[in-house]
Amino acid sequence: MARAFEPQFGSDDGVVVFASGVSNSLETRSTEFAREDALLREWLATRPRRFIYFSSCGVTAPQASLTPYMRHKKRMESIALSHAGSLVIRLPQVVGPTDNPHTLGNFVRDRIVSGEHFTVWAKAERNLIDICDIVDIATNLIRGTGENPRVIPIAARKSLLMPQIVALFERALGRPAHCSIIEAGSPMDIDTTTACAVGLRLGIDLGDGYIERIIRKYYARG
Repeated sequence: MARAFEPQFGSDDGVVVFASGVSNSLETRSTEFAREDALLREWLATRPRRFIYFSSCGVTAPQASLTPYMRHKKRMESIALSHAGSLVIRLPQVVGPTDNPHTLGNFVRDRIVSGEHFTVWAKAERNLIDICDIVDIATNLIRGTGENPRVIPIAARKSLLMPQIVALFERALGRPAHCSIIEAGSPMDIDTTTACAVGLRLGIDLGDGYIERIIRKYYARG
């Protein structure tokens, strides 16, 4: 994330794009959460003109169902928003050129390519966004002068059920997934009004077919 935003804000002392948080959504270690907490407070103390914090669209789930990671992200959002110049950008599953095995895209790709069996939740919805589109939309929001919310999700207009996403990966990779589908999961409700409006101005279509396009962009064979 930091490398992606460096060309836009690497030399801008007035903008801090905070991209040193906990990167694994399955993280449970309090030491990792404390590390991000301390680093976040340290950078906020520099009082930048603009402070950008990346959170997760998953923080809007009911409190009882939040994982330790999501509860941590909600706390970090509150701390970031204590700075008047802050913008919290909530992201779904990010897709881009990364070797991180914990991203949804890489996880599904690796299981299909290796032939390893995995479990898919039938009712779980997920949303994918291209890192390039995050940079373009977020940069427009950071540099813009219009009135926007201080917490903005950047995501595809429609989330898809996990079996649908797996099927898109199967088509892109040209091989079947060895998976079991179980009746579990829940919808993912994301307000993409602002992101879609900005995307439209920039020529980025976050509507129908978007998720399939970025899966093919990064994972299609050949």
